[in-house]
Amino acid sequence: MQMTTTTILSALAGLALASTALAQDAEPYRPSADTSGTITVWTWPNNDRTFAALLPSFNEAYPNIKVEVQGFPNADNQYLNTVQRALLSNSGPDVAMIEIGVLALLRERPQWVDLAQDPYNADELMSQFAPFAAANVTRPDGKIVALPKHTGPGGLFYRRDIFEEAGLATEPAEVEAIFADWDAFITEGQKVVKPNERWLIANGMEIVSTMMAQRGVSWFDTEGNLQLDNPIVIEALTKVDQAADAGLISPFTMWSPEWQGAFGRGQIATIMSGNWFGGLLKRAFAPDDAGKWGVASAPADETGNRSFNAGGDHIGILETSQNKEAAWAFISWVVTDGVSLQQQYQNDDLYPAWTAAGSTDWINFQDPYYGGQNVNEVFADIQANLIPSTLNQDDNIVSDAVETAVNNIVQGVATPEEALEQAKTEVAARL
Repeated sequence: MQMTTTTILSALAGLALASTALAQDAEPYRPSADTSGTITVWTWPNNDRTFAALLPSFNEAYPNIKVEVQGFPNADNQYLNTVQRALLSNSGPDVAMIEIGVLALLRERPQWVDLAQDPYNADELMSQFAPFAAANVTRPDGKIVALPKHTGPGGLFYRRDIFEEAGLATEPAEVEAIFADWDAFITEGQKVVKPNERWLIANGMEIVSTMMAQRGVSWFDTEGNLQLDNPIVIEALTKVDQAADAGLISPFTMWSPEWQGAFGRGQIATIMSGNWFGGLLKRAFAPDDAGKWGVASAPADETGNRSFNAGGDHIGILETSQNKEAAWAFISWVVTDGVSLQQQYQNDDLYPAWTAAGSTDWINFQDPYYGGQNVNEVFADIQANLIPSTLNQDDNIVSDAVETAVNNIVQGVATPEEALEQAKTEVAARL
């Protein structure tokens, strides 16, 4: 069964909201419905398809604004490079998306419109976004470079049918019970593995990023000090080593065509990722697998914490835009309008940063793709309890080095200790 917008929305008839902002303490400034012009929006897949699907509803509110969406592959490499070149040359689109992993790198650029200023006055709205998302887009001088669009509460996506075949429980609470901690995840997870055919874990970096986030450790601390010597890093790399020895980790390179296709082929039984990963499953990786997937919380760390953030996106206006009024109409509508947020959540699993959305009926629904599960019962708790990450402009350098370390451990060419030392050397050479 392939899920479509029509399928989901017809099943949820009666829950749609009027096309208005979800009012809380204050509503965003709204340009006149007569505002006109053409704006360009830069983003990445699958977000380009998300925007394209939103445009009919947006044009009901703003019929005279034409939005041209351009998608560039991979938010933190080709897309990032494209945006950076545009900023340096004072060219580019009216509106651009910013992924959380590169927000610290891009937010210092002067080419972003300050949304705290008139007529936007976004500083009056920041209390209505998830606090960590609002803090991430606000510079120390008070400049707001973008609006938070979505957060990335993270969970364990798992194949119900594979778990059943392996004799494991299939309901979320039961899955959390058998995967009580990381040791249990490795021990029990071996039951789903078929050597050279099926694996438990899509990529070893999932373990590292999840364990670090659960402990509240980022690549850098708030003072900018590198955190590779934090004990959780070697602990996580050791867990990767144990999982690799048990044959749990797939050989596919993350985001490669082989890796993406493995989900639809039933070769990967779980993945720890942000809420948004469900949108990729539905639209791209496994569109015919409705009913086969479920969502639970990740294995708990030693403190019992299962919550982590894995992603988030933001949307800003460039100073070079020739139609900032239309650009603001678009970005404020996308991140605060009830119809917009409902459609993005129910169709693409994008979790609203606008906190008023958390009290709506539409965020709690039985999603047929997840076998009728209300996944917000998992993600709302995670969102409420996650430890925000500390962002640094050099995050990508460290992440790349650690990813190489993880691959070397999985391939058996380095011990966790050796791989970590190699990562430290690589980072030192690049900083």
